[in-house]
Amino acid sequence: MKDHYYVESVKSEDGSVSVDIFNLDTNHADSHGLQQVCCQCYGYSRETKTKCTGNEMPGDANCAGGDKAMFNACQDKIEGWAKASLDGAARDLAKSTATYKIINTHYSPHFHMGEPKMLTWYNLTKTYGVHAWFNGHTHGFNHDVAKWNTHFFENGGGGGIFTETSSEINNPFVDTLWVAGGNPYGFMELSFTKDWMKVNFATFDNTWDFGGYNYGATKSGGIARGHCWYIPSIQGTKGVKCKASNDLPLGAPIMPDNA
Repeated sequence: MKDHYYVESVKSEDGSVSVDIFNLDTNHADSHGLQQVCCQCYGYSRETKTKCTGNEMPGDANCAGGDKAMFNACQDKIEGWAKASLDGAARDLAKSTATYKIINTHYSPHFHMGEPKMLTWYNLTKTYGVHAWFNGHTHGFNHDVAKWNTHFFENGGGGGIFTETSSEINNPFVDTLWVAGGNPYGFMELSFTKDWMKVNFATFDNTWDFGGYNYGATKSGGIARGHCWYIPSIQGTKGVKCKASNDLPLGAPIMPDNA
């Protein structure tokens, strides 16, 4: 990302369809976010000879070397970036006349944040009619929809590290529509008309021949498209699943427990 908060806008050649993308800094997340960034446990654990647990607290030897002031300064900086994103998005969403409003960020409100932060970001999407929220962090894919019809997509299996099977959500605000099975790599493909925003999971088809650790032996194939959903430009319903949507595991060797 080129900044902690910025807006990108695209539109069709005839100007009839426009999209505003609000890029946010959500590194204040409670899971693998602020605490781990500011503690830097893996650096200090070499000196303390104590393994990281992920639950280090300010003052612990494995958290900023026990320096609470340094941790607090880091915390203030990251929370400041999150607030700037929240305030900036609220300001710019209120002014936006785009056909579609999309948030792009690293963390999910419901998978990576405790309730106070989660509700803050939920309120932003609800108040300003955000059509979709895209995040990564977890190396997998899923699709949830809020009671107010904002769609949340996990889009984190782009490569560079092993992928994971995502989880279903369990809270009173959001329902799960799809979780990618297996351990696929891929991305969410977006297309737009005046009436609908189409989100389609794209991954490897079965014509690929992977060379294991020998990259040169890999023979490329085509694209398989899986889960697919139409999100209406005028909010009021959650939209509809595409007729061609395939919610079965795709894009990676399917292990027996994912079949």
